[in-house]
Amino acid sequence: MQDSTITVQGRVASVPEMKVSKNNNPFASFRVASTPRRQVSGAPGTYEDGETSWFTVFAWGNLGANVLRSIEKGQPVVVHGRLSAREFKRDDGSLGTSVSIVANGVGHDLTWGQTVYEKVSKPSYGSGDKHDEALRTIQAESEGYGDPQRDEYLLAERPGERRAEGAGDEGGEAVTGPLVEEPAA
Repeated sequence: MQDSTITVQGRVASVPEMKVSKNNNPFASFRVASTPRRQVSGAPGTYEDGETSWFTVFAWGNLGANVLRSIEKGQPVVVHGRLSAREFKRDDGSLGTSVSIVANGVGHDLTWGQTVYEKVSKPSYGSGDKHDEALRTIQAESEGYGDPQRDEYLLAERPGERRAEGAGDEGGEAVTGPLVEEPAA
């Protein structure tokens, strides 16, 4: 089987969240919105926005831990990874399409600003920030991978507080079938 890879430039459209599969495999998840900007034909210097594409991004292990510490809603990012698309059935019976990326790399888009790189061998804890427990869980459990689309998972809203979520929950929509395959170890 050949994988389809993609690189997307866009803005982080949701707060990155740490989730844990029912097999205790942690991952970070967030949405990216990518809107192309095109020059208007016959009007030099005039531009218009194209149609926005939406992607759900999954980042595993240390990448997920670093995403939680580095990426915030609204920031411009570049995401590279394996592309997956699938149809799902909404509660009203209509069909929708969900597109996701299992990330190999995530970073700030330096076209729009500067960032400071800090190398870490393991995520550090004790800073008291909102992601300490999530990062501790990711480091402790980052050996294997689950599947965020097929596995039930827990959402760590705040350190020490979790609420159950359904497999591949699309904001209350009934989801059928797998979205992404388990990443190769």
